[in-house]
Amino acid sequence: MTAATATDPRGAAARVEDLLARLEQLGDSRTRVLAEEIVRALMEFYGAGLSRITQLAGADTVRRLAADQHLCAVLAMHGLHPDSTRERVATAFEQVRGQLGDRTPGYELTGRDDDQVVTVHSNHSNGSAATRRAVIAAVEGALAALAPEVRVDVEGGASADDLAAGRELLPVVGVSAS
Repeated sequence: MTAATATDPRGAAARVEDLLARLEQLGDSRTRVLAEEIVRALMEFYGAGLSRITQLAGADTVRRLAADQHLCAVLAMHGLHPDSTRERVATAFEQVRGQLGDRTPGYELTGRDDDQVVTVHSNHSNGSAATRRAVIAAVEGALAALAPEVRVDVEGGASADDLAAGRELLPVVGVSAS
């Protein structure tokens, strides 16, 4: 892992996805399943340690840590962020509104705590494909930073070109706070 991907949670997640995809191309599904289990086990291991750190640090320190872009995503990936998913999704769309103004799409958050979906209501069905991709990229970027545990569905005919066409933004492993 390079220094650039080590400091960018999305870069690190993309690298993991790339490596898993490359394993799949080898044609050995057992190897891919084993690799996914290794990733999951490491996430659980580090998540348990992070959970213990947040317990010892206390609520004020955890809130300050959550204000850091990298740590925000890491805390959220392990279910340890002090703000709810709903609050972080709303904040993400507020940030997008600051970038895009009235081009900001509407959204709806649905699902259970362990499987939440942000449905993006595209209000630019007759806009150019490049504009649509730019809007979806802005939404995906904000959600990846603030609420990586959600799955994003783009309403109105998501195509293979849409960046967030129905996938989780980052792998998520929740940990218990015991």
